[in-house]
Formats: sequence, C-alpha cells, structure tokens
Amino acid sequence: MAIENDNEIARARKAKRRRVIRRRAGVFLLAVFLFLAIVVGVSMYSTVMSYDIRDFFRNLVTFGSFPVDIENGTVTEEAVSAKSLFLLSDSTLKVVSGNGAEMFEYPHGISNPGLAVSGNRAAVFARGGKSFKIFNRTMLLYSGSVQNAIISAAVTQSGKVAVLTAGDVYTCEMSVYNRNCEKTFTWYGSEGFPLGVYPSSYGNEVLVMTVSSRDGVLYTTVTRIDLNSKTEKSSFELEGLGVNAFPDSDSAVIFLDDRCVRCRYDGRVEATYTFDGRILMDVVSDPGKDIAIAFGDNKRSEINSVTVLTRKLVTAGEIDFREQIDDLWVSSDRVFILNRGKVSAYSHSGVLQEKYSCDFSTYSVVYFGGVLTFEPQYIVKLSRDNREVID
Repeated sequence: MAIENDNEIARARKAKRRRVIRRRAGVFLLAVFLFLAIVVGVSMYSTVMSYDIRDFFRNLVTFGSFPVDIENGTVTEEAVSAKSLFLLSDSTLKVVSGNGAEMFEYPHGISNPGLAVSGNRAAVFARGGKSFKIFNRTMLLYSGSVQNAIISAAVTQSGKVAVLTAGDVYTCEMSVYNRNCEKTFTWYGSEGFPLGVYPSSYGNEVLVMTVSSRDGVLYTTVTRIDLNSKTEKSSFELEGLGVNAFPDSDSAVIFLDDRCVRCRYDGRVEATYTFDGRILMDVVSDPGKDIAIAFGDNKRSEINSVTVLTRKLVTAGEIDFREQIDDLWVSSDRVFILNRGKVSAYSHSGVLQEKYSCDFSTYSVVYFGGVLTFEPQYIVKLSRDNREVID
C-alpha cells in the first residue's frame, strides 16, 4: 500500500510539473508573440522607434571589458546616460556599455563638435557651424543642418532635441525635433545674443540664456520654453553674464560670472551664492542633485578649491585642494578630482575618502560603475589595487 501511495504521489508531482512547464511555455510564447506584434506595429508606425527597440536589445547582450581602446583621438567630451558612456572626439562619437563593450562608433565629420546627451539620445553639433547629427546608442538616426551658426544644443529626457542658433531677423532661433527626428517648431528670440540652451532635469522644458548690454552693463535674459506645448512659459532678467544653468521643475540654478542664484521662473531670487572674487574654473552636477564648483587658476594652484552646493545653494562641503585640478566629476555621493596621476575622491561634505593612482598622462575622470580614467590611448577602470582608503 505504501508503495502504491508513493507511486501516486510521484505521478501527481510529474503531472503538476508538466502543467507548470506547459503554462510557462504558453506565457513565454505569448510574450514572444506580443513582442513581435509590437515590433511590427512600431516598425510600420515609426522607423526611428524600431531603431530604439533594436538599440534596447543590443544593449542587453553586449559584453566587453576594460580597458577600452581609444583609436581615434583624445576624448573632448563625455556624458553618462541610459547606462551608457557617450564619448566625443574631434573625429568620432563612441558609445561604451557599463561592462566596457563598444556598442557603437561613428565618424561624425563635424568640425569643432559639441555634445548633448539625455536618455539614449545624443546630439553632436558644430559649434559655430550649421550641421548636426542625432544618434541613439547604436546608430545614426538623423543628419541635419540649420541656416545660421549653431551656439548650443540640448536633449530632453524624452528624446527631444533643441538646436540654438544665431538669427537673421531675430537675434536667436531654436529649432526643435521630436523623438522621431521630425522638426516640430522653431522658437524666435529677440532679447540679446544667444549663450546656450539647457534641458530641465524634469519633463520637456528648456531654458535659453541670452545676453545684452545697457549703459555698459551686461544683462542675461533667461527664457523658459515648453517643448510639448511649443510655448514660451516665462522670462526674467539677471544682471551679469550667464555661464551655465541647471533647470528643475519649478526653479533653476543660474551661474553668472560672479555668483550663482536660485530663481523661481517668475524671476524671484530664492538664494544667492557669491564667488567673493574667486575665479570660476569649472562647474558640474549630477542631474537634479548637488553641484560641484571648482575655483582657482592652475597657474597658481595654491588658490584652487572645490565647493559643493545643494540645489538650494546651501554649502554641503568645502575642499581646500591647493593643487592642480585637471578634471572634476561628481556622482551621487562623491566628488572626484584628477590631479597629475592621481584621483582624490571626497564625500559631498568635503571629507577625503579614497585616493587612486593612475597614469600621469591621464586627462579626464568619470564615475561609471567605477572610477574611469582617460589616457591618450585607453579608458581604464581603476581597481582596488590602485586605491588607498583614507581612515
């Protein structure tokens, strides 16, 4: 009797296992069918969207390792977005995955190139020229040109691209392209010479900064534009020359030549941080988070320092560095300073946490799943063997 019961239990378990396998197989086949239907539907609706699906799955199956060869010149700009590292040189755009796989490389053919990145979109544009190109992480999507000299470009989180130029009738113009690389509208500005366009860390808004002069005094006009509704939402003016902007949902941090201010979009100044005569060397920010500012002059490195501010312009930390600053990068919890063959990692409160040794020829540092340094021929991920932990 016990043997028969055991056999019945075994048969019941096998039957249950077969039902589970059949159910899982059915779910898998249904998922595959739905995916293929979506791919076909999207391909019929938008070629660019089908390219993005291809981009997504190619990113999942790429494998590589560091170091990564840099075969076509020194990297002039880099950006981290969508778990990818976008690298711009004078001749190429290269995209590298988090594991060091080279996902894409393209000879862009643009003189004096600039780079704008958000999500899986990148725009490479000719500073002072008229041509630009739009990419995802694995291919060229669009090549375009404008009628006037390009000043700046921006990419929003949803993949819209804004190209800011000087103007003919108006002092500046901004051409806007949607995620399918279709031109949707042009904004015309008449308040001063264009300085730059900056994407919000939320939604589909950008800020355009322009500068004008009255009675020998410079004034920067900041204009907020909604790319979805294609409307100018607000505009305000600040005394001084605009240098950089970090827009948020309801306010923005605007950097001028002698201070930075946090402004509501109606022009009300909520906070001000003055430079007190210090020379602004560099400013970087983790999107929507703290801002790291390098002050000083590498000809007199003894005056070099780094200040970390919150988005409300409260001082989070001060780093009295007093050495040459070759590059600066900020992550969610660290500030990385490159100085002649070593990388110093500080907390945002200004406390030294680690030091990394690297090649003396290293010219740039990025945090991307680890500390990456850029040498003339390679991108190197620094290991624990390179690290000194500071107690």
